[in-house]
Amino acid sequence: MIKILLADDETDSRDAIVQYIDWEGHGLELVGAAGDGAEALEMIKTRKPDIAILDIYMPKLSGIQVIERCRREMPDAPAFIIISGYNDFGCAQQAIRLKVEEYLLKPFLARELMDAVQRALLQVELRRGGAPGDFVSFVLSCQQESPRAAHGRYSMELERRVLNAVSVGSREDVTRSVDEFLAECVLNQTIPAALSYGQMLYFEICRLIMERTGSFPAENAFFKRSWTQDGVYEQLAQALHRAALDAHELISTGKRRSSVVITAVNYIDQHYAEELTLGKIAEEIYVSPPYLSNIFKEKMDINLMSYIHKVRVEKAKKLLLESSLSIQKVAELVGYRHEKHFMQIFKKACGMTPSQFRFRKKE
Repeated sequence: MIKILLADDETDSRDAIVQYIDWEGHGLELVGAAGDGAEALEMIKTRKPDIAILDIYMPKLSGIQVIERCRREMPDAPAFIIISGYNDFGCAQQAIRLKVEEYLLKPFLARELMDAVQRALLQVELRRGGAPGDFVSFVLSCQQESPRAAHGRYSMELERRVLNAVSVGSREDVTRSVDEFLAECVLNQTIPAALSYGQMLYFEICRLIMERTGSFPAENAFFKRSWTQDGVYEQLAQALHRAALDAHELISTGKRRSSVVITAVNYIDQHYAEELTLGKIAEEIYVSPPYLSNIFKEKMDINLMSYIHKVRVEKAKKLLLESSLSIQKVAELVGYRHEKHFMQIFKKACGMTPSQFRFRKKE
Protein backbone atom coordinates (compact mmCIF):
# COMPACT_ATOMS: atom_id res chain seq x y z
CA MET A 1 0.00 0.00 0.00
CA ILE A 2 1.27 3.48 -0.87
CA LYS A 3 2.17 5.50 2.25
CA ILE A 4 1.19 9.17 2.50
CA LEU A 5 2.40 11.81 4.97
CA LEU A 6 0.58 15.13 5.44
CA ALA A 7 2.04 18.33 6.96
CA ASP A 8 -0.02 21.51 7.42
CA ASP A 9 0.12 23.96 10.33
CA GLU A 10 -3.51 25.04 9.77
CA THR A 11 -5.42 22.69 12.07
CA ASP A 12 -8.77 22.99 10.27
CA SER A 13 -7.20 22.34 6.89
CA ARG A 14 -5.15 19.41 8.18
CA ASP A 15 -8.10 17.81 9.96
CA ALA A 16 -10.33 18.19 6.89
CA ILE A 17 -7.80 16.46 4.65
CA VAL A 18 -7.33 13.66 7.20
CA GLN A 19 -11.04 13.08 7.86
CA TYR A 20 -12.78 13.68 4.56
CA ILE A 21 -10.58 11.70 2.19
CA ASP A 22 -11.10 7.96 1.92
CA TRP A 23 -7.43 7.04 2.00
CA GLU A 24 -7.92 3.28 2.24
CA GLY A 25 -10.54 3.37 -0.48
CA HIS A 26 -7.90 4.79 -2.80
CA GLY A 27 -5.36 2.16 -1.81
CA LEU A 28 -3.40 4.61 0.36
CA GLU A 29 -2.19 4.58 3.97
CA LEU A 30 -1.94 7.89 5.83
CA VAL A 31 1.09 7.35 8.09
CA GLY A 32 1.16 10.76 9.79
CA ALA A 33 -0.17 14.31 9.98
CA ALA A 34 2.41 16.88 11.13
CA GLY A 35 1.70 20.39 12.38
CA ASP A 36 5.01 22.03 11.50
CA GLY A 37 8.00 21.55 9.23
CA ALA A 38 10.36 20.10 11.80
CA GLU A 39 7.83 17.44 12.80
CA ALA A 40 7.23 16.68 9.12
CA LEU A 41 10.95 16.16 8.49
CA GLU A 42 11.24 13.79 11.44
CA MET A 43 8.19 11.79 10.30
CA ILE A 44 9.52 11.53 6.75
CA LYS A 45 12.80 10.13 8.05
CA THR A 46 11.21 7.65 10.43
CA ARG A 47 8.00 6.62 8.66
CA LYS A 48 9.36 6.55 5.09
CA PRO A 49 6.27 7.73 3.18
CA ASP A 50 6.10 7.29 -0.59
CA ILE A 51 4.48 10.71 -0.99
CA ALA A 52 4.67 13.73 1.33
CA ILE A 53 1.99 16.43 1.05
CA LEU A 54 3.47 19.64 2.50
CA ASP A 55 2.04 23.08 3.17
CA ILE A 56 4.53 25.61 1.85
CA TYR A 57 4.42 28.02 4.83
CA MET A 58 4.85 26.28 8.20
CA PRO A 59 6.56 27.09 11.52
CA LYS A 60 10.12 25.90 12.21
CA LEU A 61 10.71 24.70 8.64
CA SER A 62 8.83 25.66 5.49
CA GLY A 63 7.71 23.03 3.03
CA ILE A 64 10.53 24.09 0.68
CA GLN A 65 13.09 23.74 3.49
CA VAL A 66 11.77 20.28 4.35
CA ILE A 67 12.18 19.19 0.72
CA GLU A 68 15.68 20.66 0.54
CA ARG A 69 16.69 18.78 3.69
CA CYS A 70 15.19 15.54 2.42
CA ARG A 71 16.92 15.84 -0.95
CA ARG A 72 20.22 16.49 0.82
CA GLU A 73 19.97 13.98 3.66
CA MET A 74 17.92 11.10 2.26
CA PRO A 75 18.92 8.93 -0.71
CA ASP A 76 15.34 7.66 -0.96
CA ALA A 77 13.32 10.87 -0.44
CA PRO A 78 9.59 10.60 -1.17
CA ALA A 79 7.70 12.25 -3.98
CA PHE A 80 6.43 15.68 -2.89
CA ILE A 81 3.17 17.56 -3.33
CA ILE A 82 3.13 21.21 -2.26
CA ILE A 83 -0.13 22.81 -1.06
CA SER A 84 -0.41 26.55 -0.52
CA GLY A 85 -2.95 29.26 0.11
CA TYR A 86 -0.73 31.78 -1.69
CA ASN A 87 -0.37 32.12 -5.46
CA ASP A 88 3.34 32.93 -5.17
CA PHE A 89 5.30 32.44 -8.38
CA GLY A 90 8.59 32.64 -6.50
CA CYS A 91 7.59 29.62 -4.43
CA ALA A 92 6.46 27.83 -7.57
CA GLN A 93 9.89 28.42 -9.11
CA GLN A 94 11.57 26.97 -6.02
CA ALA A 95 9.27 23.96 -6.24
CA ILE A 96 10.29 23.44 -9.87
CA ARG A 97 13.97 23.66 -8.95
CA LEU A 98 13.45 20.94 -6.34
CA LYS A 99 11.48 18.81 -8.83
CA VAL A 100 8.28 18.81 -6.79
CA GLU A 101 5.73 16.51 -8.41
CA GLU A 102 2.62 18.68 -7.85
CA TYR A 103 1.71 22.20 -6.67
CA LEU A 104 -1.88 22.77 -5.47
CA LEU A 105 -3.48 26.05 -4.44
CA LYS A 106 -5.95 26.09 -1.54
CA PRO A 107 -8.85 25.69 -1.39
CA PHE A 108 -9.00 22.50 -3.43
CA LEU A 109 -11.44 19.64 -3.72
CA ALA A 110 -10.69 16.17 -2.38
CA ARG A 111 -10.85 14.93 -5.96
CA GLU A 112 -8.19 17.44 -7.02
CA LEU A 113 -5.86 16.27 -4.27
CA MET A 114 -6.43 12.64 -5.23
CA ASP A 115 -5.67 13.49 -8.86
CA ALA A 116 -2.41 15.09 -7.71
CA VAL A 117 -1.56 12.04 -5.60
CA GLN A 118 -2.28 9.79 -8.55
CA ARG A 119 0.07 11.79 -10.75
CA ALA A 120 2.75 11.74 -8.06
CA LEU A 121 2.43 7.96 -7.96
CA LEU A 122 4.08 7.99 -11.36
CA GLN A 123 7.36 8.99 -9.75
CA VAL A 124 6.97 6.36 -7.02
CA GLU A 125 6.32 3.62 -9.54
CA LEU A 126 9.18 4.73 -11.78
CA ARG A 127 11.59 4.62 -8.83
CA ARG A 128 10.40 1.13 -8.03
CA GLY A 129 10.79 0.09 -11.64
CA GLY A 130 7.06 -0.32 -12.14
CA ALA A 131 4.47 1.37 -14.30
CA PRO A 132 3.61 5.08 -14.19
CA GLY A 133 0.81 6.44 -11.98
CA ASP A 134 -2.51 6.57 -13.81
CA PHE A 135 -1.36 3.90 -16.24
CA VAL A 136 -0.87 1.20 -13.60
CA SER A 137 -3.83 -1.03 -14.46
CA PHE A 138 -3.37 -0.52 -18.20
CA VAL A 139 0.36 -1.11 -18.16
CA LEU A 140 0.11 -4.18 -15.98
CA SER A 141 -2.36 -5.66 -18.43
CA CYS A 142 0.21 -5.13 -21.20
CA GLN A 143 3.23 -6.59 -19.45
CA GLN A 144 2.50 -10.17 -20.43
CA GLU A 145 1.40 -9.34 -23.97
CA SER A 146 3.83 -6.66 -25.13
CA PRO A 147 4.78 -7.41 -28.77
CA ARG A 148 8.29 -5.95 -28.52
CA ALA A 149 11.40 -6.60 -26.50
CA ALA A 150 13.00 -3.76 -24.55
CA HIS A 151 16.19 -2.28 -26.01
CA GLY A 152 18.32 0.54 -24.61
CA ARG A 153 17.56 2.99 -21.84
CA TYR A 154 16.09 6.43 -21.38
CA SER A 155 18.36 8.95 -23.11
CA MET A 156 19.03 12.19 -21.24
CA GLU A 157 20.80 13.52 -24.33
CA LEU A 158 17.73 13.04 -26.53
CA GLU A 159 15.56 14.57 -23.80
CA ARG A 160 17.89 17.59 -23.77
CA ARG A 161 17.56 17.91 -27.56
CA VAL A 162 13.77 17.93 -27.33
CA LEU A 163 13.73 20.54 -24.57
CA ASN A 164 16.25 22.70 -26.41
CA ALA A 165 14.18 22.54 -29.61
CA VAL A 166 11.01 23.40 -27.69
CA SER A 167 12.76 26.33 -26.04
CA VAL A 168 14.74 27.94 -28.87
CA GLY A 169 14.24 25.91 -32.06
CA SER A 170 11.74 25.94 -34.91
CA ARG A 171 8.66 23.75 -35.18
CA GLU A 172 10.64 21.57 -37.59
CA ASP A 173 13.37 21.19 -34.96
CA VAL A 174 10.77 20.16 -32.39
CA THR A 175 9.24 17.54 -34.69
CA ARG A 176 12.66 16.16 -35.63
CA SER A 177 13.88 15.92 -32.02
CA VAL A 178 10.69 14.18 -30.86
CA ASP A 179 10.98 11.72 -33.74
CA GLU A 180 14.57 10.95 -32.68
CA PHE A 181 13.43 10.43 -29.08
CA LEU A 182 10.60 8.14 -30.20
CA ALA A 183 12.89 6.05 -32.39
CA GLU A 184 15.49 5.57 -29.67
CA CYS A 185 13.49 5.48 -26.43
CA VAL A 186 9.91 4.48 -27.29
CA LEU A 187 9.23 2.57 -30.48
CA ASN A 188 11.66 -0.26 -29.70
CA GLN A 189 10.47 -0.71 -26.12
CA THR A 190 7.89 -2.88 -24.41
CA ILE A 191 4.62 -1.03 -23.81
CA PRO A 192 5.31 -0.43 -20.08
CA ALA A 193 8.78 0.96 -20.79
CA ALA A 194 7.53 3.06 -23.71
CA LEU A 195 4.80 4.62 -21.57
CA SER A 196 7.18 5.21 -18.69
CA TYR A 197 9.74 6.93 -20.92
CA GLY A 198 7.07 8.92 -22.72
CA GLN A 199 5.65 10.12 -19.41
CA MET A 200 9.10 11.13 -18.18
CA LEU A 201 9.67 13.32 -21.25
CA TYR A 202 6.18 14.77 -20.93
CA PHE A 203 6.82 15.80 -17.32
CA GLU A 204 10.06 17.54 -18.34
CA ILE A 205 8.19 19.44 -21.05
CA CYS A 206 5.65 20.54 -18.42
CA ARG A 207 8.45 21.73 -16.14
CA LEU A 208 9.95 23.73 -19.00
CA ILE A 209 6.59 25.42 -19.66
CA MET A 210 6.30 26.34 -16.00
CA GLU A 211 9.83 27.75 -15.88
CA ARG A 212 9.39 29.86 -19.01
CA THR A 213 5.75 31.00 -18.72
CA GLY A 214 4.82 30.70 -15.03
CA SER A 215 1.86 28.40 -15.65
CA PHE A 216 1.29 24.67 -15.88
CA PRO A 217 -0.33 23.21 -19.01
CA ALA A 218 -4.11 23.35 -18.77
CA GLU A 219 -4.51 19.85 -20.20
CA ASN A 220 -2.62 16.72 -19.34
CA ALA A 221 -2.35 14.75 -22.57
CA PHE A 222 -1.43 11.58 -20.70
CA PHE A 223 -3.79 11.44 -17.75
CA LYS A 224 -6.84 12.52 -19.77
CA ARG A 225 -6.17 10.12 -22.64
CA SER A 226 -8.01 6.82 -22.95
CA TRP A 227 -5.17 4.43 -23.65
CA THR A 228 -5.75 1.22 -25.57
CA GLN A 229 -3.23 -1.53 -26.19
CA ASP A 230 -4.03 -1.56 -29.88
CA GLY A 231 -2.04 1.27 -31.43
CA VAL A 232 -0.45 2.46 -28.18
CA TYR A 233 2.83 3.41 -29.86
CA GLU A 234 1.02 5.60 -32.36
CA GLN A 235 -1.02 7.18 -29.53
CA LEU A 236 2.13 7.86 -27.56
CA ALA A 237 3.90 9.42 -30.54
CA GLN A 238 0.89 11.66 -31.19
CA ALA A 239 0.69 12.73 -27.53
CA LEU A 240 4.39 13.63 -27.34
CA HIS A 241 4.36 15.53 -30.62
CA ARG A 242 1.32 17.50 -29.50
CA ALA A 243 2.79 18.27 -26.07
CA ALA A 244 6.13 19.43 -27.51
CA LEU A 245 4.61 21.58 -30.26
CA ASP A 246 2.07 23.13 -27.86
CA ALA A 247 4.92 23.95 -25.45
CA HIS A 248 6.94 25.48 -28.29
CA GLU A 249 4.00 27.71 -29.22
CA LEU A 250 3.41 28.79 -25.61
CA ILE A 251 7.06 29.66 -25.05
CA SER A 252 7.44 31.38 -28.43
CA THR A 253 4.32 33.47 -27.77
CA GLY A 254 5.71 34.48 -24.39
CA LYS A 255 8.99 35.51 -26.01
CA ARG A 256 7.19 37.62 -28.61
CA ARG A 257 5.14 39.32 -25.94
CA SER A 258 8.26 40.02 -23.85
CA SER A 259 10.00 41.40 -26.93
CA VAL A 260 7.20 43.91 -27.49
CA VAL A 261 7.43 45.11 -23.88
CA ILE A 262 11.23 45.44 -24.07
CA THR A 263 10.90 47.46 -27.27
CA ALA A 264 8.33 49.75 -25.63
CA VAL A 265 10.53 50.26 -22.56
CA ASN A 266 13.54 51.12 -24.72
CA TYR A 267 11.47 53.59 -26.72
CA ILE A 268 10.22 55.29 -23.55
CA ASP A 269 13.75 55.51 -22.12
CA GLN A 270 14.96 57.20 -25.30
CA HIS A 271 11.97 59.52 -25.90
CA TYR A 272 10.69 60.36 -22.38
CA ALA A 273 11.22 64.09 -23.01
CA GLU A 274 8.79 64.02 -25.92
CA GLU A 275 4.99 63.96 -25.83
CA LEU A 276 4.20 60.29 -25.32
CA THR A 277 0.86 58.54 -25.56
CA LEU A 278 -0.17 54.90 -25.70
CA GLY A 279 -1.24 55.37 -29.32
CA LYS A 280 2.03 56.96 -30.38
CA ILE A 281 4.23 54.29 -28.78
CA ALA A 282 2.05 51.49 -30.21
CA GLU A 283 2.34 53.03 -33.67
CA GLU A 284 6.12 53.34 -33.37
CA ILE A 285 6.59 49.68 -32.45
CA TYR A 286 3.91 48.36 -34.85
CA VAL A 287 1.32 46.92 -32.48
CA SER A 288 -2.22 47.94 -31.58
CA PRO A 289 -2.77 50.19 -28.52
CA PRO A 290 -5.03 47.66 -26.68
CA TYR A 291 -2.50 44.87 -27.23
CA LEU A 292 0.39 47.02 -25.97
CA SER A 293 -1.60 48.19 -22.96
CA ASN A 294 -2.56 44.66 -21.93
CA ILE A 295 0.84 42.98 -22.29
CA PHE A 296 2.72 45.91 -20.74
CA LYS A 297 0.56 45.69 -17.62
CA GLU A 298 0.87 41.89 -17.58
CA LYS A 299 4.67 41.84 -17.87
CA MET A 300 5.61 44.98 -15.93
CA ASP A 301 2.88 44.98 -13.26
CA ILE A 302 2.34 48.70 -13.95
CA ASN A 303 0.34 50.40 -16.68
CA LEU A 304 2.23 52.10 -19.49
CA MET A 305 1.42 55.73 -18.62
CA SER A 306 2.38 55.17 -14.99
CA TYR A 307 5.69 53.74 -16.18
CA ILE A 308 6.29 56.84 -18.30
CA HIS A 309 5.67 59.07 -15.25
CA LYS A 310 8.01 56.89 -13.19
CA VAL A 311 10.83 57.27 -15.75
CA ARG A 312 10.29 61.02 -15.98
CA VAL A 313 10.32 61.49 -12.21
CA GLU A 314 13.63 59.59 -11.93
CA LYS A 315 15.14 61.74 -14.65
CA ALA A 316 13.82 64.86 -12.89
CA LYS A 317 15.39 63.82 -9.59
CA LYS A 318 18.78 63.60 -11.27
CA LEU A 319 18.40 67.08 -12.81
CA LEU A 320 17.22 68.58 -9.52
CA LEU A 321 20.27 67.29 -7.69
CA GLU A 322 22.90 67.87 -10.34
CA SER A 323 21.85 71.25 -11.76
CA SER A 324 20.45 74.61 -10.73
CA LEU A 325 17.81 74.60 -13.46
CA SER A 326 14.43 76.07 -12.61
CA ILE A 327 11.55 73.73 -11.81
CA GLN A 328 9.83 74.79 -15.01
CA LYS A 329 12.92 73.97 -17.10
CA VAL A 330 13.31 70.59 -15.40
CA ALA A 331 9.67 69.86 -16.18
CA GLU A 332 10.20 70.67 -19.85
CA LEU A 333 13.34 68.57 -20.11
CA VAL A 334 11.59 65.45 -18.78
CA GLY A 335 8.51 65.78 -20.97
CA TYR A 336 5.99 67.95 -19.11
CA ARG A 337 4.66 71.05 -20.84
CA HIS A 338 3.04 72.45 -17.73
CA GLU A 339 4.95 72.97 -14.49
CA LYS A 340 1.83 72.48 -12.37
CA HIS A 341 1.18 69.04 -13.87
CA PHE A 342 4.82 68.06 -13.31
CA MET A 343 4.64 69.15 -9.66
CA GLN A 344 1.48 67.10 -9.10
CA ILE A 345 3.06 63.98 -10.60
CA PHE A 346 6.32 64.48 -8.69
CA LYS A 347 4.62 65.04 -5.32
CA LYS A 348 2.42 61.99 -5.80
CA ALA A 349 5.49 59.86 -6.52
CA CYS A 350 7.88 61.29 -3.91
CA GLY A 351 5.64 62.71 -1.19
CA MET A 352 7.16 66.18 -1.58
CA THR A 353 7.45 68.96 -4.16
CA PRO A 354 10.46 69.20 -6.51
CA SER A 355 11.79 72.18 -4.53
CA GLN A 356 11.51 70.32 -1.22
CA PHE A 357 13.28 67.31 -2.76
CA ARG A 358 16.12 69.50 -4.04
CA PHE A 359 16.75 71.27 -0.74
CA ARG A 360 16.35 68.22 1.51
CA LYS A 361 18.88 66.23 -0.49
CA LYS A 362 21.37 69.10 -0.37
CA GLU A 363 21.12 69.58 3.39
